[in-house]
Amino acid sequence: MRPLDPCAAQSEFFQRLENPAHLLRLLDFLPEVYFFAKDAAGRFMLMNDANLRLHGCQHVEQIVGLTDFDFHPRHLAEQYVREDRRVMEAGEALPNQIWLVGDAAGQLRWFISTKTPLFGDGGKVIGVAGVMRDFEQTETLLKPYQEMERVLSYVVEHYAERLRIEDLARLVHLSVSQFDRKFKNLFQMTPQQYVLRVRINAASQALLHSDRTIASISEETGFYDQSSFTKQFSRHTGLTPRAYRRQYAVSSH
Repeated sequence: MRPLDPCAAQSEFFQRLENPAHLLRLLDFLPEVYFFAKDAAGRFMLMNDANLRLHGCQHVEQIVGLTDFDFHPRHLAEQYVREDRRVMEAGEALPNQIWLVGDAAGQLRWFISTKTPLFGDGGKVIGVAGVMRDFEQTETLLKPYQEMERVLSYVVEHYAERLRIEDLARLVHLSVSQFDRKFKNLFQMTPQQYVLRVRINAASQALLHSDRTIASISEETGFYDQSSFTKQFSRHTGLTPRAYRRQYAVSSH
């Protein structure tokens, strides 16, 4: 990519927006949000102050033209980019996704993320914008999710154990059918998919930051056996655990 003049690039990007309402709709998720906008190539064009601080920056000019790969380990950046492309290709907003995002110090935190495509001349998708809410710190905005907070935290703390949906439903005093329906409405995924996502994230970190065998990692992250672990990990990351470790371990240290 050629070097960018931040001011010119930002001006050109916003001039191409077909309708500012594509950005303004994100105001529905205010007042306390981490906001960003990227062009179709994944280059940041705008961040609000909260998101700038999260990325270790003070001025928006510092991030214009940079990508997720400039701020995050490659294995995380590729996940964010993959979801951006999904949103742009579908041309529809993707609400309330749960993500691990690293701050400027490299500390991973849980966020609830909503993204929407940005349309330019002729209705062509020219980028993506999103808002993130810190799961632990933003209590007011998370009021609809508070009932499920106990479940989310429990899974994060006990993913290595056998987790039954009946037991998770009991934590929030719901029947299995009520729990399943409410969880899907809030997070756009089933409880089982959330448990699997937490386990895959934990396994990813173990593969990159430890020398433990794949068999031991599969056991420590709650999978029935190594074969099941390899199958699920490959399905969600596109790589076997061994290939994932080989491809990302160097860039993640």
